[in-house]
Amino acid sequence: MSNNKIVTRNHSRPIKSYVRREGRLTKSQSNALDNLWIKYGVDYQTGVMNFKKIFGRYAPIILDIGVGTGDSTVSHALAHPENNYLAVEVHRPGLGQLLKKIESLSLKNIKLINHDVIDVLETQIPNYSLSQAFIFFPDPWPKKRHHKRRLINKKIFKLMKNKLAAYGRLHIATDWKDYADYINELNDHNSELINLAGKNNFSPRPIWRNKTKYERRGLSLSHKIYDFCYGLP
Repeated sequence: MSNNKIVTRNHSRPIKSYVRREGRLTKSQSNALDNLWIKYGVDYQTGVMNFKKIFGRYAPIILDIGVGTGDSTVSHALAHPENNYLAVEVHRPGLGQLLKKIESLSLKNIKLINHDVIDVLETQIPNYSLSQAFIFFPDPWPKKRHHKRRLINKKIFKLMKNKLAAYGRLHIATDWKDYADYINELNDHNSELINLAGKNNFSPRPIWRNKTKYERRGLSLSHKIYDFCYGLP
């Protein structure tokens, strides 16, 4: 799911919020990565992106983080052709599936990055350029000893403050109550972004947000869904 990198206190080695359990690439996934990446992929490099060059037009930029196989990304891109979608995912089989979907639908408004999102935010995303950012159902890392691996942390709020454009929005959704409470507590102790629903409140589920497979799985387990919407101070 969503990706991130956190530095330990002793700076000995990075702690990642994801584990590469890719499994075997299917032949069709491998073919898609080999043949379609040049068309839809953006290679990681330590330089700021030129979105007009990448997408071939000026349009609102939506950063979709941890997209899996991209069902939600594709649905949003189809529903909103006026937007450009930059999808970040570390697992290559999912990207292979997403590339096939994009090609079959001839979508022009999705580009993909296969890299750690923190690095991407730090070095590739221009400041004040994102109209929206989505973090839908990141890995909850439910065991307490693994909480340090969670994607939602002080650092990502700080980065988003610099990357969101005026009136930009960060949307988060999770089906884990413990993670939702942690996100509220985290935001209460920083002033990087404002919870638009009010302190310690959850936002109504946006009618435009498509269900991901992780949301459907959570609902099948009778989990409650928690939405957040943040903006600039």
